[in-house]
Amino acid sequence: MDSKTYQTQLRRVFLAFKEKPKTRLQVANECNILRGNVCYFVRDLKRRKQIAVIKTGKDPITKHKAEFLSTDKDLFPPEMQTKMFEGEKDAV
Repeated sequence: MDSKTYQTQLRRVFLAFKEKPKTRLQVANECNILRGNVCYFVRDLKRRKQIAVIKTGKDPITKHKAEFLSTDKDLFPPEMQTKMFEGEKDAV
């Protein structure tokens, strides 16, 4: 995939997840992008902390358990706890 196609598809995927929490398959079908590519974009967005899992539930298409993701920062869950025990010092 060339750089222009990558950027175009990434933008479409980002905006599709912004509307409301959706599964990867829902976005793939909505954007007419291969699900494998959507998974690749989700991986990149997770690395940049631009997408988060909002909930897990039954996928409306497959009826199997799936993650519902969103790029809307207002829906992101609070940051995960970084320290295991009270008083633990940050790792260097």
